[in-house]
Amino acid sequence: MKLSFVVPTYREELNIERHYQESIKSFYELQNKFPKYESYEYLVIDNCSDDKTVEKVLSIREKDNNVKLYVNEKNYGPIFSPLEGLIKSSGDVVCLIAADLQEPPNLILQFAEALEEGYEAAIGIKAHQKENILMWNLRGIYYATLKAFGLIKFNSRYSGFGLYSRKIIDRFNENNLDEPSLRILLPTKTDKIKSVKYFHAERAKGISSYNIFDYVKEALKTIIRNTTRIPSFAGIFAFILTSISFIFIITTLIRKILFWNSLGPGIATILILMLIFNSGFCILISIVLDRQGQILSRLKPIKKEVKHKAIYK
Repeated sequence: MKLSFVVPTYREELNIERHYQESIKSFYELQNKFPKYESYEYLVIDNCSDDKTVEKVLSIREKDNNVKLYVNEKNYGPIFSPLEGLIKSSGDVVCLIAADLQEPPNLILQFAEALEEGYEAAIGIKAHQKENILMWNLRGIYYATLKAFGLIKFNSRYSGFGLYSRKIIDRFNENNLDEPSLRILLPTKTDKIKSVKYFHAERAKGISSYNIFDYVKEALKTIIRNTTRIPSFAGIFAFILTSISFIFIITTLIRKILFWNSLGPGIATILILMLIFNSGFCILISIVLDRQGQILSRLKPIKKEVKHKAIYK
């Protein structure tokens, strides 16, 4: 059997050599426990880094022909590039792991044990992370939002780190998601998933290329592009506002009739006209959003193609 490490990179010149060494060390530990793993592949898919990441990988490749490299034509972001790496890998089982050493390569032993038990995927779940408490809780709110919209089915402090069987990866290529995040895609392909908790370490070296604004942007893209529930929720909200407007219309009329002088001349008429306009506008919005939800549910997104400017196999 062959094990593939798929390592997405972007500006990881300071970490990639050590990551390679620790990953290969973990492979040999795995081989000692499960001799059927006869070979490995260390596949780096680089998101068009503007530092020396590619040069570092090529220098490692000169000493180890099991190292493969795909250099993307442009930065495709943290969702498409890792998925493309999984699909382009050649192993019977594939470990997706970040190059920043926050995810421990030696966890592959527990992952492999799960696959031996009959699971089709073993995934790493962050039990704790070295980051400020605000960011930790914001991520928790984001995951709860994904669950509320029906986008995830399991504990979601999971970024893709895990070990996947080849048959699952083959199924990944068959999806109709516009933004195929693994936390959304994986449960649609199998329910044979084992979660393994781990400590998410601090970044070894360098500074993450992502800031809070990038995380918010990716979160919104994931929610909007993968759910049809937003139009439904918005339609319900518009219906509630319409109902409130009608209640205020009736209340205003009753108040004017019973307490004629409580409202100045023309005030009641203006209020009623405004409420009628608002309620009609809300009804229109609810109809449009409901129709949009129906259209979105029927559309199949065009699959995004990841192009590479350089390939080293």
